[in-house]
Amino acid sequence: MSVDNMDQFDQEEGKAKKGFSFERYVQQLQQMDMDNIGAWPASVKFTMYVFILVLICVLAYFVLIRGVQDRISQAEAQQQNLLNEFRDKDSKLRNLQQYQAQVQLMEVQFNQQLDQLPKETEIPGLVEDINMAGVSSGLEFKNIQLLPEVKQEVFIEQPIDISVTGHYHSMGGFVSAIAALPRIVTLHDFDIKAEEVKGSEVPKLVMNMKAKTYRYMTENDKSKAEESKK
Repeated sequence: MSVDNMDQFDQEEGKAKKGFSFERYVQQLQQMDMDNIGAWPASVKFTMYVFILVLICVLAYFVLIRGVQDRISQAEAQQQNLLNEFRDKDSKLRNLQQYQAQVQLMEVQFNQQLDQLPKETEIPGLVEDINMAGVSSGLEFKNIQLLPEVKQEVFIEQPIDISVTGHYHSMGGFVSAIAALPRIVTLHDFDIKAEEVKGSEVPKLVMNMKAKTYRYMTENDKSKAEESKK
């Protein structure tokens, strides 16, 4: 063997010694002396460092990170529940505000309707207003009479029997005048008949009807109604 060949062989053998050998690595692991850690080969020390690092990471995940993640998940779920609850309450609050506004409007309208209902002491004045409306329209009253009151649940109905004579247009004006009264008056049971007039080709009309007005039932009226039931 030449000198060149010997040098090449020595270089290849040195590279083989410096290269990694799995069998030699396994032998080093089997021959580890736990009492002399400083004498361990560098590859074995590196392996132990990696193993310890991985073990520390695993323990840190299960001991610290996983618990924090669970708490974060619970907090996110609680946040979503609180957000849904807030949206539900906010929607109910907005609806409540609309309902309150509607109730206030209804109270105003109800009070306005109550103001249009005549009180017990105003009934004679209302009869006089009806009489004036008929006379102003050109009608003659044959009869205008208060009938007995009819008690309802929350109001009292006061019927008025009316009988007038006159022309068709006068009767239309009379009905319009009653509708324009500031008090609530409804007209029912219309009955119109023709009545011949001597010396005139134009007959007169006779209209019988019933007008009704209403008043709110007071506490005194309620007590009287309860006593009458007893």
